[in-house]
Amino acid sequence: MKRLLFITLVVAMFVSCSTQTAITPAQYTQSVQKDIPFSVAELKPVKSEVYSFRCDGYIGMLPDYEIDEDGVIMGYRTTFAPTHATQTSKIIWRNIVISKRNKRVLCIDRLLNNGNTFGYVYVIQGEDKSYPDGYHWDVTDQRLMIGVADILENYTDLSVELLKSVSNINR
Repeated sequence: MKRLLFITLVVAMFVSCSTQTAITPAQYTQSVQKDIPFSVAELKPVKSEVYSFRCDGYIGMLPDYEIDEDGVIMGYRTTFAPTHATQTSKIIWRNIVISKRNKRVLCIDRLLNNGNTFGYVYVIQGEDKSYPDGYHWDVTDQRLMIGVADILENYTDLSVELLKSVSNINR
């Protein structure tokens, strides 16, 4: 009886141990690219949770928010009429993508230059078995969106700097 109990405990211990290993940075980048709701020609890591991207051509997907050169964020999908029917080179279009499957929130800031779309993807990754280095809370839980909003507010500055540098080149 003791031997059977011991064997059961050992088997339970082995079953509970995960043999899944963390994914490589290239696999992680590929999984982020799959969560982007439009086709991306190039996605490159800038730093741990920031990626730059480039698209060939104009991406006409409507934004959730608009950001101007002063960093002012305006809600696009509100009861008020949208400010722009198409994107201009003086405005950032921001979309928020919540991937419950991958426990992450993507903030996609799109800029337009010479008819091509480019910008940044900011990834807020919650912790799970595949991505153990993320935050220790579920970033996709709607009750915790205030914390996610604070993080996204910090990312606005980087996108505004990029918008200003592109605007200076085009002048």
